[in-house]
Amino acid sequence: MLLGLHHGQDASNSEPFVHAVQPRVAIMNNGRRKGGWPVVMKTLYSSPGFEDLWQVHFSLLSGQEYTAPGLFVANGVDDQPSAMPVAPMPLPQPGSNAPPPPAHNGPAYWIKVSAQEDGTSTVTNARNGFSKVYRREVQGTR
Repeated sequence: MLLGLHHGQDASNSEPFVHAVQPRVAIMNNGRRKGGWPVVMKTLYSSPGFEDLWQVHFSLLSGQEYTAPGLFVANGVDDQPSAMPVAPMPLPQPGSNAPPPPAHNGPAYWIKVSAQEDGTSTVTNARNGFSKVYRREVQGTR
């Protein structure tokens, strides 16, 4: 399980690193406009043996191609657009002209990871109660 995704920005998620770690599951502590960069999403989804990405927020920066299924996203978009953007949203420009971060209007939900002594982990989305169990893999089965 990979937890240190640095919001899904490219500063900490190079393809050689992620592919060497070969996570089955990743938890991304991102915001709507912070993290979930397309290059990072592509790296995760193309990593050998990768199964699921859990995100704290839906990422406008990912677009349709790299969006995690809704069951795996704890917080959606407050001002839901009528259609999901096909292309990733451009990254906000740094500096004083950057738009303010979006305000979160509704309840805030979390993702919980529970680990067992036998190597089993359970990940739960507090928004919808969806959980998935990941059993420890036996050496050489991947």
